[in-house]
Amino acid sequence: MKSKGLAMVILLLSVHLTDGGDVYVTCVFSEHCVMPCSFKPGSEEVIHWLKPDGGLTVHTYYYSTDQLQQQSLRYRRRTTLFNDQIHKGNASLLLSAITLQDQGRYKCYTSTIKGNKESFINISVEAPVHLVNIQLSDDIITCSSKDIYPEPKLTWSTNLPSDMPLDPGTIQTSTKEDDRGLYDITSTKQFSRDRTNICTVTSGTRGETATLRQQDPVQCSPSSEVSIPCRIPQSDLLTFNLTWRFNQIVNILTATYTKGTPQMYINDQWKEQVQSMSESGSLQLHRLTVIHQGSYSCERSTSRDTHLFLTYLEITPDKQSAGTIVVVVFVTIAAAATTAVGVYMYLKKRGREETSLEGEGISDNQVNHLNEPLNKRGEEDRTTSSVG
Repeated sequence: MKSKGLAMVILLLSVHLTDGGDVYVTCVFSEHCVMPCSFKPGSEEVIHWLKPDGGLTVHTYYYSTDQLQQQSLRYRRRTTLFNDQIHKGNASLLLSAITLQDQGRYKCYTSTIKGNKESFINISVEAPVHLVNIQLSDDIITCSSKDIYPEPKLTWSTNLPSDMPLDPGTIQTSTKEDDRGLYDITSTKQFSRDRTNICTVTSGTRGETATLRQQDPVQCSPSSEVSIPCRIPQSDLLTFNLTWRFNQIVNILTATYTKGTPQMYINDQWKEQVQSMSESGSLQLHRLTVIHQGSYSCERSTSRDTHLFLTYLEITPDKQSAGTIVVVVFVTIAAAATTAVGVYMYLKKRGREETSLEGEGISDNQVNHLNEPLNKRGEEDRTTSSVG
């Protein structure tokens, strides 16, 4: 039976049915990708997937099963046919863990007792911009994104129109390529305090935006409650992430909104301070101490953009605490002064006594002897008398 089928395959190789132009497919780096191919259903199906550039065998199927003995190493354990659809004329190939090396032109050869066919599929690979990070440190704002292909571009703008474009001299941008062929991009510039700073990273026809703005500082006392606003633009998206951080490093809480319903997680170290979070995302805090003074950031990220707002919280002592501090400081100073006076008077008195004894011709040994306890000297006198 197999030899008959093989003879049929060889016979059909002389008959070529082609489809017009190539099919173009864009795949996403590291994900799965389907390369489409179809044929007229018929028995004795044969499917060959090849990459002519390099002479690579991608996948082979005949005798109703996969034949992978000659498969190129690059594609081992990465290819799958839709076996339950082959009898319907579906020869599409699922290629997993896409890399940049998978780009190129592929040939799908199919054969049945009704004829054979060649189709050509061109694969291109993208690693789109998924996340743009934006941070502020010492009046320098940094924008970065990584794992991108093709090579990205980064642009700065503000929310206010200006006749004066941004000074290129204040912007420093660098791009690096890793061993996978993906790009990382980073750019820095002077922070504009009076406006929203906008950073956009684009690759191909797709891009992502991040914004940062510093709000007016907020003050509170340790014994009071405080609300730190989160002025995030309203969005028609019902799925997004909201993250509060302290000094842009320590996570306070994260909230994931799915269809408008949030699931919130509060860091254990902040459960005592976090009172609640409002519907707008503002953070309600209480039971604060001076160690909680610093910068608070509210970040809302969607599939399209990221918005970051910074607010500096200043912890100032209330009147009662300030009065207590003054009293404690006064008592401490008074006690220290009293102790100093006592020590001075004691030393002064000792000085007069020693001066008086020296004036009477009493030696240092005698002075020490006079300063000894009376009971000790009595014992010494009795010992001397018994020896005599």
